[in-house]
Amino acid sequence: MKNFISACIFLFVSFIVPVCSFAADDLMARLVSDSALLKEDFKSFYLDAGNLRLLGLNIAGAGLIANSSVDRELQEYYRDNLRSDTTDSLSDVFRAPGEILLTVPVLLGARYLTDEGSKVNLWAGKSLRAMFVGAPAGLLIQYSTGGGRPKEGDSHWRPFKNNNGLSGHSFIGAVPFITAARMEDNKYSSAFFYGVSVLPALSRINDDEHYFSQALLGWSLAYLSVAAIDKKDLPEIAVVPRADGYMVYLNASF
Repeated sequence: MKNFISACIFLFVSFIVPVCSFAADDLMARLVSDSALLKEDFKSFYLDAGNLRLLGLNIAGAGLIANSSVDRELQEYYRDNLRSDTTDSLSDVFRAPGEILLTVPVLLGARYLTDEGSKVNLWAGKSLRAMFVGAPAGLLIQYSTGGGRPKEGDSHWRPFKNNNGLSGHSFIGAVPFITAARMEDNKYSSAFFYGVSVLPALSRINDDEHYFSQALLGWSLAYLSVAAIDKKDLPEIAVVPRADGYMVYLNASF
């Protein structure tokens, strides 16, 4: 995402601007309800030790990838061995969910123009709340890491020298699908939505717009943001550095 600050401002304005065709009383009630929930969501994300630990693990893992040759090697391998006309065409499709000017209006319509309490209404509300919760952390990571795009050079972190240390497309595009996955009781449907949630991130790697570490941070931030507003127990996922490489850490309760 070229300008994540503008995107976050748009997200905020879009969330609070009334939908003109909706009854004022009903709209106000929903806005008040969402505002109250957001207060608790921010506490769950920024004051929860477990959530902050996982966020720290993901940042640390991504940092080691970004500040070594791994990012560049993965990018070159993908470009030389996997990228094709087919992946370019698929990328054109799966890039779309990460476009804030497309995704946010769809979510706003689903939240404020559908019946209160319906599954679509709940999905849209949770997705918008997760985006709000994760946006400040996303901005901080983007700028504090100072990562650059593949077209700009290496992925090494140079604090506040650039603003692409985290992929905004990966974050925005993943949130609605991870939210849907968590709302599904059917494990196959849930797995499908989780699978689709990574595709916006892959589209950024395919298009040479972001390195793997940057796409990873965008997706993991989306995951943790949904976790903060979801009352269910979520599996813990993190990329953990090891002496011989990297390990995906998963802790789930059954």
